[in-house]
Amino acid sequence: MLKQHNVHAFNELYLRYSKDMYAMAYKRLRSKEDVQDILQEVFVSLWHNAASIDEELPLGPYLFRALKNKIVDFFYKNKDRDIIPVILCDDKLEAKFNTDNERFLNKELETLLNNEIERLPEKMREVFILSRREYLSNDKIAERLSISSQTVKNQISLALKKLKLALDDYNAS
Repeated sequence: MLKQHNVHAFNELYLRYSKDMYAMAYKRLRSKEDVQDILQEVFVSLWHNAASIDEELPLGPYLFRALKNKIVDFFYKNKDRDIIPVILCDDKLEAKFNTDNERFLNKELETLLNNEIERLPEKMREVFILSRREYLSNDKIAERLSISSQTVKNQISLALKKLKLALDDYNAS
């Protein structure tokens, strides 16, 4: 959506990342005006370069790297070059963005799995939930549902194959 210069998508990105970016920049610059200028430069650059950005990749690390580069440029232009190595070594926020992106991807995968579990046939879904979410043994599930232990094993095996296929499709896209 960003590639089509979708203003709504751009605003969402700004709202999602600007607060953390502001905090990181302010920590280094200690000037509200300079931070606002640099953030504006980063987001204007994002807007102008939207066509070249891979939307499949998380934008957090990209935005952080752009912000870091703008801060380095700022200190370079202002002849305060002693601070540049310190900025280049500060990977704490970059790690935070990577953690946020992992959390987002994990949430996305969890949603995908929950949707796929809901699409399983009723008995298979019931067996799978009892096994994987309630941690019942195959014998306990068989007893509770009045089915054989072998049927429980077969249902779990089929459910896992279906979920694996869904994950493979997700990873391929």
